[in-house]
Amino acid sequence: MSRRSKFTIEFEKIYPKDKSRSSSSIAKHFKIKKSVLDDAFDRGIGAYKTNRAAVRKGVSSPEQWAKPRLYKLVLNILKARKGGKINTGKGQDGDLVEKGK
Repeated sequence: MSRRSKFTIEFEKIYPKDKSRSSSSIAKHFKIKKSVLDDAFDRGIGAYKTNRAAVRKGVSSPEQWAKPRLYKLVLNILKARKGGKINTGKGQDGDLVEKGK
């Protein structure tokens, strides 16, 4: 079993483990447009496919790489809603955070 992303671990602290992890369920729970979550997931898939050298060992599918990116987006949106700084660097999805907050 591969190590879990810090974003997955942090996300699990605020989102019940027994709930569905679908984009629809997450969108409804956090009041974020599903299209914003889907964009982040799709970017994660693309990042996995275009930069395999950066993917850590144990990640064996694009979905395993994309899901933590989606969780990271949700965490960043929640932070932005509280007045936190929005990170805009590479892989930060700052434009999606703006759309989601």
